Amino acid sequence: MAPLTRMRSGSSGIPGDLMVEHYRQRASLGLIVTEGVYPSRESQAFVGQPGIVTDEQAAGWRRVAEAVHAQGGRIVMQVVHAGRVTHPDVNGGRRILAPSAIAINGEGHTKKGKQPYPVPQALTAPEAQAALEDFVMASRRAIEAGLDGVEVHAANGYLLHEFLSAASNRRTDRYGGTPAKRTRFVVEVVTAVAQAIGAGRVGLRISPERNIKDVLETDRGDVLATYGHLLDQLRPLGLAYLSLLHAELGETWPRSCAGASAAS
Repeated sequence: MAPLTRMRSGSSGIPGDLMVEHYRQRASLGLIVTEGVYPSRESQAFVGQPGIVTDEQAAGWRRVAEAVHAQGGRIVMQVVHAGRVTHPDVNGGRRILAPSAIAINGEGHTKKGKQPYPVPQALTAPEAQAALEDFVMASRRAIEAGLDGVEVHAANGYLLHEFLSAASNRRTDRYGGTPAKRTRFVVEVVTAVAQAIGAGRVGLRISPERNIKDVLETDRGDVLATYGHLLDQLRPLGLAYLSLLHAELGETWPRSCAGASAAS
């Protein structure tokens, strides 16, 4: 079952009875990928989104996992850092972080209604490392709570996807510029998560040429170079699966990309 954003966890971000029942009812589908779960308070994207930051949130997810397993299903947690796709009225007045200080041209839903997306702060290298550690800690918490694995969300305009696109990543350090440099942070995050919980418990979601939330990927040559390098770097890890969202792969995609959507 693909991830479905529900926003039913209130201000606490704790999965409650409604979420337990929601996932229990769908356990017969086989492998469930949860809705996006935030790994830190500032990375919350939506009002009512669940988190995996506190012990109480982890306990709520344990109830979800137990309900799914009781019905014979399997469930992995999609871990997502919002990046610039949030607002202080969503994440409790905390910082908005992104690869570069470039705002999305549009509005997001907040507790006070729709508001323009603010200009984010460009992550420093130490802040990028802290975000990586948030992914790792969230993944460990998910496994400790009884989930079968995690899906690292590097798609649909959120933080990791923002690093991949030259439109949202204007950095001049080791994380920006060439396709190889723009993929580096995603590779580091996925590698660290795989080392922490085992590569066989880790999936990755990407969405090349999705062109959503101003994460534009309109140069086919650059897209092929970027995602080809990303997959070449990650292939040796032996991840559980790659979830690929794309309208049509076509014959111009290399075999390494075109065949990557099948789960192993």
